[in-house]
Amino acid sequence: MSVSLKVMVVDDSLTYRSILQGIVDALPGAEVVAAAANGKVALTKIPAQRPDLVLLDVEMPVLDGLDTLKRIRSGFPGVEVVMVSGTSRENANVVIQCLGAGAMEFVTKPILSKGAEASRAELRQALVPVLTAVATRLRLRRGGTSAATARTAKAEVVAASSAGRETIRRKGVVSAIHKPELLLIGASTGGPVALGAVLKKVGPRLAIPILIVQHMPPLFTASLATQLTRSTGIQVREAEAGDEVASGRALLAPGGRHMVFENAGGRGCVSLNDEAKVNGCRPAVDVLFSSVADNFSGRTLAVVLTGMGQDGANGVAVLKQKGSNFCLVQDEDSCVVYGMPRSVSERGLADETLSLDSIGARILELCA
Repeated sequence: MSVSLKVMVVDDSLTYRSILQGIVDALPGAEVVAAAANGKVALTKIPAQRPDLVLLDVEMPVLDGLDTLKRIRSGFPGVEVVMVSGTSRENANVVIQCLGAGAMEFVTKPILSKGAEASRAELRQALVPVLTAVATRLRLRRGGTSAATARTAKAEVVAASSAGRETIRRKGVVSAIHKPELLLIGASTGGPVALGAVLKKVGPRLAIPILIVQHMPPLFTASLATQLTRSTGIQVREAEAGDEVASGRALLAPGGRHMVFENAGGRGCVSLNDEAKVNGCRPAVDVLFSSVADNFSGRTLAVVLTGMGQDGANGVAVLKQKGSNFCLVQDEDSCVVYGMPRSVSERGLADETLSLDSIGARILELCA
């Protein structure tokens, strides 16, 4: 991490403040510039310490994480916020609210009964990729990569990947041959907000089933499904084994479990499993997409939204081998982290790259 990343740690637990500070200070180019035991104290320190990132506990006395987040977004819009949460269902509901209110991401607190070192290692594994992503965004914001250079590089990638390959790029023109029968969506960091934006524009008018993988731990996906149902008008439910893949609703892979599409006597349904992580993730987008390629004979529309890493690229590649997939990816400017969409684009697998605001409408066009 070559750029200096100034972090504030806000948690009412001295133990967790110590663990978080140790993790941050161990990263080259990162340092904890301030700590606070509640949101009220944190807000008084931000103007003087000018952190780039606040690691913010959800449950605190005096001023809790959600209210503190709202005040940070209002008063200090340039400061990124990552929520640090326990794993209760109540916390999960609040975390989903926090993501909708502008938090970049969240990490869960390990159980301290595992031992201090094990807890520290678990939290480090979850937090370091997020810190790295924030540092990358900060470097770009400070001019480490010029916008012109980024645009040139992106154009070169698109030109190279499109050479010799016929793709559909003209909006509003979709042959019936390509009309999708199943919508697949994969997302990670920044995904809950992106999913809400896309599905709200799609609305209940979409006449095909939707399968979604959002990288999340257990408990949190149930809260996300409830929130998406309420905000988009689409029936979104956390998938259960044997659920039918049917028009008029969306199935969301449960946190911590892979979701697999199966063909049961001509009826599409999903199964769940606890097999090894793929791309470091469970649920994994690649697992869902690949299972659809293996077991679904119809045409598919794959959408890859904001997220770290490269999960989804291999799955899109397998879908493309069938010759009946159209793929949309979110563009760099509207991504919280331009990782997963980049990995698809750089392999020449994206048919269109669109802003977040445009994806929902484009889905409706393609499926009309």
